[in-house]
Amino acid sequence: MTFLEELMQDFQKMLDFRTSVGYATATYVSSVTPFIHFCGENYPEANCITHQMLDDWIAHYSYKKKGTQAAFICLIRQYTKFINSLGKEAFVPDSDYTVRRERYLPYVFTDEELTGFFDSVDKIPTRNKNFQREIILPVLFRMMYCCGMRPSEPLRLRCEDVDLKTGSVYIRQTKKNKDRHIIMSNDLLALCQKYDEIVGVREWFFQRKDKAPYATNWMTNQFHICWNRSGMIKRGSPRPYDLSYHNLFKIQTF
Repeated sequence: MTFLEELMQDFQKMLDFRTSVGYATATYVSSVTPFIHFCGENYPEANCITHQMLDDWIAHYSYKKKGTQAAFICLIRQYTKFINSLGKEAFVPDSDYTVRRERYLPYVFTDEELTGFFDSVDKIPTRNKNFQREIILPVLFRMMYCCGMRPSEPLRLRCEDVDLKTGSVYIRQTKKNKDRHIIMSNDLLALCQKYDEIVGVREWFFQRKDKAPYATNWMTNQFHICWNRSGMIKRGSPRPYDLSYHNLFKIQTF
């Protein structure tokens, strides 16, 4: 079981418990779920929620109001207390907990780094006949880079969300639960059309052999594999999320 899956399993147990005793869960779902995915995507090798994860999330999300941030901390406190009640370990922020208000600074790729990374992506070898990363990764990472998508967004695309005639991509329930449309460039559209011809009929645009969508921790692991294979020296901690910050001026949204 991955770290993300374990966190979600414990979260569902807490929701079920709260429902059984008559408490509401909607606020937990909307506020805590994004934090859980953030931890799973950025710390796939971890085994518990830590002080650093909470600090990094708040620096990344940058709450506009202190009251909203305080409410979030309260929800996380209840969630991590519940995890501890299961006999597991998780950081529980106390009532005086304060966090740094640093704004999240993405890793800015150089042209050389981007060239080296995508060259490594295009040359990734297959492991066995059932593993299609050599087909999926060149399309997946270019879609993130060219369309400014967050890590989970391309993985949640259904085939019906990608119009391979017009290049329109419909992204459901993005940040702050808003939907949006993106128009792909002609080069990316042509790449997606070729990819679609190869993989054939399916439900999810990026679909595993068992007909399920790929998980974000899988994509994160593949990102680091490709980066390490490129032989480039890290100047910091590049992550898949940072690809979404580049070339945003090329995106047309409506």
